[in-house]
Amino acid sequence: MLLQDKVAIVTGVGPGLGQATAVAFAREGAAVGLAARSEERLAGVAAEIDDLGGRSLAVPTDVTDPDACRRLVESTVAEFGGLDCVVNSAFHPDLYGPFEQVDLKIWRDILEVNLFGALHVTQAAIPHLKKRDSASIVNVGSMSARKIRGEEGGYATSKGALHTATQVLARELAPDGIRVNTVVPGWIWGPSVQIYVGWQAESRGVPESEIVAEVESRIPLGFIPPQDDVANAIVFFASDMSRVITGQALDVNGGEYFH
Repeated sequence: MLLQDKVAIVTGVGPGLGQATAVAFAREGAAVGLAARSEERLAGVAAEIDDLGGRSLAVPTDVTDPDACRRLVESTVAEFGGLDCVVNSAFHPDLYGPFEQVDLKIWRDILEVNLFGALHVTQAAIPHLKKRDSASIVNVGSMSARKIRGEEGGYATSKGALHTATQVLARELAPDGIRVNTVVPGWIWGPSVQIYVGWQAESRGVPESEIVAEVESRIPLGFIPPQDDVANAIVFFASDMSRVITGQALDVNGGEYFH
């Protein structure tokens, strides 16, 4: 119960890391404000938390809308009496393509979610986080900003900007006792990677196990980190176990990239 009696907001709650994080927070004792655009997905995660005996509040939210982000924060505070932690997990994937040919509006759309969406939620949350003795903001970065690959420049750029924003906020908010850190996943075994594996296997006419083996061959620990293990790293940054850690980026990638 590392988060006993704490209140958290998790954005990007849907199949994948956002859902795993919200459930992990509830399992560790936190009340959780759930944010995503899909009411159906929110209802599913809320039901999963209910089955654990946890507490949650589902708030349909588009993180690119500052007013929606304020509603998310205010609703969560009204329901649970305060706010201790924000996890910015909402993301916009890249559409892939060389920079020379890309419509830069696509890059702007990615930045609106991956960078400014996180900043909208954070800005709305700060006045409430200041009221707590030990508050935390956890941003979800990506190894894509560390280990640059071709044709996903928009996503990598957005996550690189988020990494820098984490350090800026960590410096500014430290006097208020608010810690700001980033968890930086690599490959995550969950719905998105499972879809990728299936697509690659079908397009190349090979078994899915061969695609998985190719990915795992680049990971020193020898397996694709499960989403629950990445969620545990986020729990660590939200908990008082990391109360003297701020401005840091924790790579959670099985050793594929050393920073």
